Amino acid sequence: MTQLLTFLLSRAVPEVHVASVEVKQWSSEGGYFIFVEPHHVDFWGYFRIKYPYYRHLALKHGAERFTLGHCCPKFPTREDLLDWVVDVLNLTQGERDFLRLCRGG
Repeated sequence: MTQLLTFLLSRAVPEVHVASVEVKQWSSEGGYFIFVEPHHVDFWGYFRIKYPYYRHLALKHGAERFTLGHCCPKFPTREDLLDWVVDVLNLTQGERDFLRLCRGG
């Protein structure tokens, strides 16, 4: 799944080099976000400009309000995070199915 997310996000924001993408847990408290190497902050800055509706969709998928302005929003579950990516990027049905298959659902 990591390689697929890397491909999808590098295609989504071609202005910033994306070497790798990892879904990380915020802390022991929970919450999931996407970490982009090597330019995490730059990537999410361009992402917010290119996809201004990301915030609305993040709230729809359960993101915490206080994390919305800081890089990638934090979601309560991994599934909420991935569903948000699918919606923001408006993935094709084939891409959606492949991502679902890769994440084991």
